[in-house]
Amino acid sequence: MGAGPELNHTEASAKGGGSVDAAKAGAEFDLARLEPAALEAARARIARAESDGQVLAYSGELARFIGSDGGNELAEYERMAVLGVCAGFVERHLSPHAPEHVAIIPPLLEEIRAVYRQVRMLGTVYDRAEFRIRAFHYGVHKASYLDWRLYLSKECY
Repeated sequence: MGAGPELNHTEASAKGGGSVDAAKAGAEFDLARLEPAALEAARARIARAESDGQVLAYSGELARFIGSDGGNELAEYERMAVLGVCAGFVERHLSPHAPEHVAIIPPLLEEIRAVYRQVRMLGTVYDRAEFRIRAFHYGVHKASYLDWRLYLSKECY
């Protein structure tokens, strides 16, 4: 798999690519290269999620939010983001049935789509496997932040 150049929102903005929303999403979804150890740890975490029955059940329930054709590259990144959210839900004992939890899915997927469109529009070469990993981790991040925002921050303050 070929390594592509780094793309972050600063470079994308300098190249005149993407909307403000896409640039914002790019700031959070930086496609800079991951270190080999981080890649291995990420692959192991994804493998655990893909073999966890509860994560897979949640992922199946939330797959309805994936808007892309199931056979294309973008759909795979969306699926990985949803899988990440579901792994985060399981880790944090959050329900995929609670409207306040599920509400993070549409904006998350729109951010994934925006970054994907921006990368494609700029013609940036990128590592597809690494993009999958980034999408997964961004989903986990969103679930963690949701838990913080709704529950943990209230317990702390």
